[in-house]
Amino acid sequence: MTKLSICIPVETAAQDALPLVTTLLENQSADFDIVIAKPADVALSGALIDLAAGAENITTTDAPAGIARQLLWRHAVSTAKGDWVTLVNPGDVIESELATMVAFIERTSPKADALAWTVLQIDPLAEPGNCNSVAIPSAYQIQDLDKTAMLKAFFYWEASLNVPKMPFGVHHAAIHRSLIDTLLQLPEPQDWSTPTPQYEWAAKVLLFANELIFSPRPMSAISVTPFEAQAPRHPWNFPFHSGQGLAGAVAETQFHVLRELGSPWEGGGEAFVRALMIDCMMETTREAYVSKGNVYFAALQEFEGGSLKPFFRPEFQQHRPKDTRQGLHDNALLIDRFIGGARTPQEFYDIAKSIFTPIPALCAE
Repeated sequence: MTKLSICIPVETAAQDALPLVTTLLENQSADFDIVIAKPADVALSGALIDLAAGAENITTTDAPAGIARQLLWRHAVSTAKGDWVTLVNPGDVIESELATMVAFIERTSPKADALAWTVLQIDPLAEPGNCNSVAIPSAYQIQDLDKTAMLKAFFYWEASLNVPKMPFGVHHAAIHRSLIDTLLQLPEPQDWSTPTPQYEWAAKVLLFANELIFSPRPMSAISVTPFEAQAPRHPWNFPFHSGQGLAGAVAETQFHVLRELGSPWEGGGEAFVRALMIDCMMETTREAYVSKGNVYFAALQEFEGGSLKPFFRPEFQQHRPKDTRQGLHDNALLIDRFIGGARTPQEFYDIAKSIFTPIPALCAE
């Protein structure tokens, strides 16, 4: 069996996975395969079709036309056959040497079934002079993370920003085959949908995983796109949802995952309200800030008799200072987002990778 399956869901014809796939195939020695999943009514580029036809380790699979992102991801993961599975979007970057890392984890932590790493967040539309430096960990010690602490961080929003601190899942993380099979046996969502399936996978991985392993060494980069609020699709009486903002979308996803498992959502506390405030404060125009603040305040009024609304006191930030520091600070190396003229996530990662310890060296025993 292949050591690693890299799933790439292609939602629209505008999302061309060719650059990512081409880069991955440059490593002909790594033990991985690629699953490209798309709705039946979406066409891949001719170049990608030709490349897939000539490569034994690429599978293309069609899901029903018009399928939601949440179910397209599930279709992609269901098609994957590797010992470990990860999922990235077409504009992202991921190391083909991740296959080496998961093989190392199997040898050194045989009970581990979830692996995460530092993921670089790169906005391809960012403007020079209007962007923070990128933080890269300066130490690469692989860690076994406490599951109880991660449950608190995710479901109780401890020390979160606008979303919980949760690197585990299938999106820019890797899940062992045994856990994949367990999660796919859970009922497929029928009465709700989310535009952020990464948090559905994170919730389920966290609940069902045996051992969580984290590697600070970056192994992928996300092509950051702004969250687009979408009207919720569920009949349940829960006031937070994806039509409000990203924090609401995460809370909604947590609620439904727990509901399906017969557990209540208990994430409503001061830490969650702080996340809602941060979500508001991340808006760059006063109009958007006021609009989001109003819908979150209305939801807090509705939730548990309004007991949390006194804690909701966001403040609009007209001017946001940029962190343009560079060099070693605490446990991170700060480097220019546009180092070497890098614009895209792939360009940035190609340059930044030169300062990373090679994965084979990191996995040497």
